[in-house]
Amino acid sequence: MDQVKLFREYTRELECHLAYLNQSDCCQCGINESQCFLIVEIGREPGICVKELAEKVGLDKSGISRGVEELVRKGYVNREPSMEDRRSVVLTLTEAGQARFEKIENDMYGKFAGVFANIAEDKRQQVLEALKIYNAACRKAESK
Repeated sequence: MDQVKLFREYTRELECHLAYLNQSDCCQCGINESQCFLIVEIGREPGICVKELAEKVGLDKSGISRGVEELVRKGYVNREPSMEDRRSVVLTLTEAGQARFEKIENDMYGKFAGVFANIAEDKRQQVLEALKIYNAACRKAESK
């Protein structure tokens, strides 16, 4: 098989594994997977503005705004005007949102620790380096 086709097949398989790993308990709290991603990003960077969040997750601002609005309505996110720029809105997690963020992070850490444990110890650094190179190549391709 040519290398590009093989690369695509390995990536497709990786996507399937990631989709399985990314299944979390979000549906049990009334939010979907993309809203889980928003909670994680806001939890990792409290005070992020909607524009920065949209850039970080690679979606348009209106799509992010709808997701954030739903999370505000459900009591997971606070949306407030920025102190530096009143035209900008900053996002933080509520107490319920912070608890959800911590649960997601802990659950995902456990899932990925289980996968990482299945990689031979002498290959772990190689896998991390390969993923770093892969992500850099993806970012480069996306910016074109």
